[in-house]
Amino acid sequence: MSARAVRVSGLVSAALLAMIASACGGGQTRSNVFSNTWDDDNGRSIDAVRARLGAAKPAAGVDLVLGVAGNNDKLVGMLLEGGSKWTFAHPLDARPVIAGTVVVGSGGGEVFALNASTGVRLWARPTGGLPLHGAGDDGAVTVMTFAGAAGHGSTLLAVGHDGHVVRQVETERDLGAPAVLAGMAFVPWGNQFVSVLDLSNGSEAGRVLFREKISRAWVVGGGLYFGEVGIFRFDEQIGRASRSEASHVTLPTREIPGTPKLMVPGTDALPAAASAPDKIRLYARPAGAAPAPLGVDAERFYATYFKLVMGLSSGKGSLEWVHTHKTDIIGGAAGVGSFVTCDDAGKVTVLDAKTGAVAAESDIGTPLKACVVQADGYGKTGGKVEGGLGGQIAAALAGGDAQLYTAQRFLLRELSTLEGEQATKTLVDLAGDSRTPPDLLTDVRAALANRRNGAGYMLTALNQHYDFLKDVLRAPAVGPMAQALTAMNEKKAAPLLASHLLDPASTADDCKQAAAALILLGGPAEVPQIREFFALYRASADSEEMAAAVVSAGQALLKHGGAEGRTLVDAAAKDPMTVAVAQPRLESVVAAHDAEKPPTNAPAPAPAPAKP
Repeated sequence: MSARAVRVSGLVSAALLAMIASACGGGQTRSNVFSNTWDDDNGRSIDAVRARLGAAKPAAGVDLVLGVAGNNDKLVGMLLEGGSKWTFAHPLDARPVIAGTVVVGSGGGEVFALNASTGVRLWARPTGGLPLHGAGDDGAVTVMTFAGAAGHGSTLLAVGHDGHVVRQVETERDLGAPAVLAGMAFVPWGNQFVSVLDLSNGSEAGRVLFREKISRAWVVGGGLYFGEVGIFRFDEQIGRASRSEASHVTLPTREIPGTPKLMVPGTDALPAAASAPDKIRLYARPAGAAPAPLGVDAERFYATYFKLVMGLSSGKGSLEWVHTHKTDIIGGAAGVGSFVTCDDAGKVTVLDAKTGAVAAESDIGTPLKACVVQADGYGKTGGKVEGGLGGQIAAALAGGDAQLYTAQRFLLRELSTLEGEQATKTLVDLAGDSRTPPDLLTDVRAALANRRNGAGYMLTALNQHYDFLKDVLRAPAVGPMAQALTAMNEKKAAPLLASHLLDPASTADDCKQAAAALILLGGPAEVPQIREFFALYRASADSEEMAAAVVSAGQALLKHGGAEGRTLVDAAAKDPMTVAVAQPRLESVVAAHDAEKPPTNAPAPAPAPAKP
């Protein structure tokens, strides 16, 4: 490795050297660690590491919710399984990390570690102001990565739980978030490598090359994993990673609101306070112990979008459930058969992986700026869901929250694919809700026009008209329901549609679709209203839609209005006062009507032959 790749320099290095000087046995590494001259060894070195580790497995981590509160200067911990909460005051310059049984944070020119169960400080060391990127712990030693001096490269620091500095490395490589197992540090770097650093002597004990972006190593549920885009498992197949044959799972590609990512790059220092990207995230938990195939726990992954949580199938990516929260979700973790969420009000909600039902709730007790969750072995299932997926989507679409518009459009498209009448009812309700945003209303009306069930809900809605005094603040979606009811041949809709022809609240498109529906669904009972509409608008239609409505009303009169209807339409077709765009069309419909009727002097059809 060149002298530039691993070196000690500047103010930051002086601070780190001070740590080493004050710790017995600590070591500054100057070797070929993270060298870019390494040739792929077809898995030999990483297989040797596996053999050396033998049956060693990651120890169980503490199931913890960790909140950042105050002015980014207060940590609040709460055990997921219950127990007393703890607090620790310290300025923060980056998001803290829960690593196994410790909490690691940086700020105020130092890095510190706390007992994750109690919040008691284990040790602190100066950093010269370097922000924390990632951390891993194996129960005895904590390995951390930091940004390098002047924003270039990285620093790796390994410290025992007693504060003893075990190892320190500075490199020009960008190091990701590490993991530790039995004194061996697994360090991602260069977006494609994981180097295994033997903390006892600082040497590189093995390396593996991936053909997918890798910047994180972590342990959960007794397994060791690597990834960023997808997830790789450390098992007997890891040596074949460079041939794309390692145990691997990735989430299905599909549209998800906000285009969230599964993992933040481990080479980035997250700010102490959460922001929009923390509220729009994907979460998944690897499942399956070798030699079983690597999969996703409960066959679910989770997408958050501000106040919404969506549970999706890890197989096909289909939407399985939606949970609507009271406030923004700023952190979480996939537990065993469950998803743990943490919001900015300090509430912790556990959702059942299969249904999205609320399985458990608790409260940290203070508003939060950010939240980190570790659910190593935690899982809580159960709870009740009312209305199924359709009902859950209805709850997510209610209220007209402009911040959720992108997700609501997505959910509306999902709703339109559901076949049950509950989906139709939701669309009918949304179309008549004055809080539904205009842009979303356009999508609602389009989806409603394509429904082929739920006629009863539509008829109930058509019974209503805009009435401010009765708190009916938006007219029903007459046009889309007219199209849907026509396709269902629902004759009961005829008098209701006719009543909306003369309603000033009906849009031009509503009139167009209602008049067209009355050709098929209407009868003599609707003729008076159709005739009145025709007389009012055949000379005053001021849009293409209203002109089309006049022509359809003329067709309905020809079909249902008898001789009087024929006389009225015939006169309008010849009257120069009829709007120019409608007059020739009326002439055409009259001619077509006549062509369909047999002449009055035509011979009677021959009788059918008698049956033998």
